[in-house]
Amino acid sequence: MPRDARNLPSSGSASSPFIPMAERIHNPVGPTGPLPPAPQPPTPGPATPLTDPFAGRSLFPFPWSQPWRLCYISLKSGCYRVTFTPNSSLYVYHGTMRVDSAGGGTTISGDLYRFVRLPWTWQPGHLPPFPRLPLRGDPGVARIPIAAESDDRSGGIPIYPRNRYYSYLKVIGIESGPLITTGPCELKLVIEEYVYSHPAPGSFDGSFPSVPSRTFTVALSPQSAPPGFAGDYYAGKLIESGVEKGSFTMEWVSEHFRKATLEVDTVDGAVPPEGVPAASGEGTEDFRTIFETAGWDLNVIYDQTSIPVPDNVNATSCWSHADLHALMLSVRNPATNLDQEWRLHLVVVPATMGCDRGVMYDTIDVPREGVASFSDDGYPRSNSLYFGSAEGQRQRDVPRAFLRSAAHEVGHGFNQQHQNFTAYGEPGTDNSIMTPTPGVADVLRGPSSGAPGVFPDDIALRVNDHVRHHMIHLPDPVVRPGGMTFGAGHWSVVPEADEDRYFFGSEELELRLSPKTNRVKLGEPLPITWELVNNNEEAIPVPNDIRLKAQHAHITVVDPGGVSRRMPSFVIQTDTVTTKDLQPGEKLVADATLFWSSNGFAFETPGKHDVEVRIMWNHEGIPYGVKASTEIWVDYPVSDADNEIASTLMCRDVGMYVALGGGAAHLEEAVSRIDQVVSKYPEHPACKCLMELDGDSHSRSRKRPRKQR
Repeated sequence: MPRDARNLPSSGSASSPFIPMAERIHNPVGPTGPLPPAPQPPTPGPATPLTDPFAGRSLFPFPWSQPWRLCYISLKSGCYRVTFTPNSSLYVYHGTMRVDSAGGGTTISGDLYRFVRLPWTWQPGHLPPFPRLPLRGDPGVARIPIAAESDDRSGGIPIYPRNRYYSYLKVIGIESGPLITTGPCELKLVIEEYVYSHPAPGSFDGSFPSVPSRTFTVALSPQSAPPGFAGDYYAGKLIESGVEKGSFTMEWVSEHFRKATLEVDTVDGAVPPEGVPAASGEGTEDFRTIFETAGWDLNVIYDQTSIPVPDNVNATSCWSHADLHALMLSVRNPATNLDQEWRLHLVVVPATMGCDRGVMYDTIDVPREGVASFSDDGYPRSNSLYFGSAEGQRQRDVPRAFLRSAAHEVGHGFNQQHQNFTAYGEPGTDNSIMTPTPGVADVLRGPSSGAPGVFPDDIALRVNDHVRHHMIHLPDPVVRPGGMTFGAGHWSVVPEADEDRYFFGSEELELRLSPKTNRVKLGEPLPITWELVNNNEEAIPVPNDIRLKAQHAHITVVDPGGVSRRMPSFVIQTDTVTTKDLQPGEKLVADATLFWSSNGFAFETPGKHDVEVRIMWNHEGIPYGVKASTEIWVDYPVSDADNEIASTLMCRDVGMYVALGGGAAHLEEAVSRIDQVVSKYPEHPACKCLMELDGDSHSRSRKRPRKQR
């Protein structure tokens, strides 16, 4: 292990999509920082002013002839409903602004959603705006139905449809006038706007530009609230390059910054995590209070209990991803509409010790809609030496630790990362909910070492300041369920540049990549295995889990046209991930089936593809990595069978089926397509691979879990 790995060279590079995020404004004045000196009215002049004897009027218009008034605008912390109405446009923009005054500073961020305005209005002498013809798949026009200009003001923090999302607002400056003035009383916000590009059909992740789309100023004055508004109300204008572009209003609606609903369903034999006595000795801590430390208003609904265990599932064993996925689809509230509410689904199953306490699904129908918690898993000594009185016990028997673990999975659902992923900009292991359970125990350690306290009694049921900032100020699509895929907005906080990371050479730490074959057909899944081998004479600290779902391993596929595509895991299971010493000669092994991810298919076109696997981690503040690559040739179709199989299997449902590891009988469209080609072309390489994936040919025909509602 090098002593100063930061200064050692490496080659190649990798990059992640840019996500904007507001930061604390460092030099605010007026309402968000030190007040400017109060100007003093000038000393009154002589009783008889100097006059022009020829004109008979004052030579000097004295400023005190105008009324003086106090001007101090203080934006209350919390969420504001905002509206931007351009002077002449087909559109009106509704959204939210979040004013965060934590820590003595101020951070302000916002999001705008675009709506078609009816009736159209325009300035006299100008023709009314006419929209361009909508195109199929155009997220900005074609998927935005005609909407009235009015905004719903009945529900506190507003929720807007995902397909109307338009831009992220990052406030970079605050300007306030003198405390005592004869002019207008205004507060000016200097704002960078980042216009969002919606994803292509079948994908989830859109993109933000790496530089602002424009910078403008909003000049606001306090006003009497019009009918329908209840909070502090400000109105003014949006000015870009000195030109007034339209009106802008802000109305305070909540002391919270965002709101969401958590639906909790529990399988027969399991118990859900409940509230526990607060560490302060007063009141109760629960899901609601945990996420209130992030400034969120979380409505928790304990919905179904004693849900029957699906047929052919052993409830007290580790559940397969396919069985959990099927259960979630069958029990979540069918009325859920992620365009009308931010809603996350938590299902609790018994499972057993060693199942990793919980799991988060990056995609059900859309990203980050569901998580699972395992009530009968728990705290084996193999995970940590510092579980204390919880060691060897089940989660259901250690309520404080159980609630913490379940809240950890819910945090993943809101796209929050492990705090020990310091290579991705996270601050490091601590006593907060987004640190993995073993990490919290290791931080607490014991009564005479580590942080004050012991596990589980002194678990802090809160988010840390870093996670709080992300949950408040990352763009809506990054944190809302059904938005962007897991990890968006985190990898881009700290650029993933190779020159900032030490990559081991094969003589030290070797990554061996072994695809089942280097030649595949279109529509054929590719099993691939990798081994991490210590060829050094000393132990090297590495991640203890190098599977894709543990989030330290990453696969990238570069197609014949040079387009690079990440292939992230379908599920996220990271609660037992830590760093271990890999001894000389020791190895870790992991595998995956390379076919489909939330970013699409790995092999969509014939020709040469480059497949690279990287394992990246951070130890004692230094980012490390190891990588390996191989070439895969995708055959051109040469027969009707090749074409039929490719066109049948390359659909999203089949992709999800393979990503779940097979056996996903509830994905009926996938089952139908697979059975169609397997029965007709059993000797085709793609069909053989699918049959091997299932193992049992009957696994595709199992009864679908029955709906519970």
